[in-house]
Amino acid sequence: MKFSNNPYYVQKLYVVFFFLFSFFSAIFYSYTKVNNLFHLSAIFFVITLYFDKDFRLTFFRSNEIRRGLGLTAAMLLYFSFSNLWSNDPANIESTLTHSVYLLIYLAMLISILNGMQRNLLFICIVLGLTSLCLFSITFDYHDILISRQVSKSNPGPENVIDLAGLAGIGVILSLIIFREKKSRMILLTIPIFLGTMLLTQSRGPVLSLLIAMLVVLPYKHLKLKHVACFFIALIAIGITIFSSEIGQLVLARFEEIHVQSFLRFSIWLHTFDLVSQAPYFGYGFNSELAFTNYSGENITTTHSLYLGSLLKGGLVGLGMLFAVLGYSCMLTLRRRRNGMRLEAALFIFMLLFYTSQGMFVVGNPSESWYLFWFPLGVIMSTRLKPHLP
Repeated sequence: MKFSNNPYYVQKLYVVFFFLFSFFSAIFYSYTKVNNLFHLSAIFFVITLYFDKDFRLTFFRSNEIRRGLGLTAAMLLYFSFSNLWSNDPANIESTLTHSVYLLIYLAMLISILNGMQRNLLFICIVLGLTSLCLFSITFDYHDILISRQVSKSNPGPENVIDLAGLAGIGVILSLIIFREKKSRMILLTIPIFLGTMLLTQSRGPVLSLLIAMLVVLPYKHLKLKHVACFFIALIAIGITIFSSEIGQLVLARFEEIHVQSFLRFSIWLHTFDLVSQAPYFGYGFNSELAFTNYSGENITTTHSLYLGSLLKGGLVGLGMLFAVLGYSCMLTLRRRRNGMRLEAALFIFMLLFYTSQGMFVVGNPSESWYLFWFPLGVIMSTRLKPHLP
């Protein structure tokens, strides 16, 4: 069977493998067998692009896609070449490979989201994230609640903040599916996601989700009864949660926010001190922090994607990241006007989440693919039949 004579068959193969990858990568992180599903999908996608002229022309006809992927490619290329002035110049090959993977991932994601299988992909991802959260709640409840760590058997991310971030992604995707399919069954996943976020006692993801949802609310369509119902539900949920053991721990975590803020500021100040010595191009892709802060902790990460980009790539690198995010913010405003408020909330959630979390997002499939690259791909895509709320 020749691929050139069966472009639709090959296209179906890349879609099938991408769905499998999307489901299993929402549960199992940094697993070789799961990554192989992505590689198979990518191979069939590239073959489809090469042989299917109509598919290729349709995909690249969109100015938004061309500009979005172009800016992303420029950023990834710059940070790949930043290896040349790091302590490991040979790593450029690995970074370039990962950059190509990410561009192909975004292209596949956008092509599927722009088609008829958009909601099916969202459902697939929600099912995967729900499975991960149920596993974490069932088997790692005590570890997460007391020590804020997951067990070695947990297939998800090692950091509970990232786990909470994934749960936040799940909340928004569930609401998108409910908006499109009007199925109340999908709403059953939301308590699982919210329960996971509370169990991790992570303030950043909770605040990011709350702010993102508040920003995209259709205030012009809100009535007094909506506001009253919201506050009644909020009070009822608050009483239920804070009367429990988890609620008390969450409340204690929020009471410590000023202490944690000083710890973050000490890390960020140290980062700025380092960047002042190499302001324009930074220290290269592999650079990390290496100091002990006033609390006695050994710090290696900037706890901010934006400061991590500044450390690695300097003002030029940060500017290229902001070019990608700035263009995506413009798309977010368009999506919001076109009734895609929840897609806009997904992107805003990502922006806020990475304000105080992470270091960088270029690498093999991991939690950052869902926390950063997935929202980026979603905001670059459009629904076939958008409708206003």
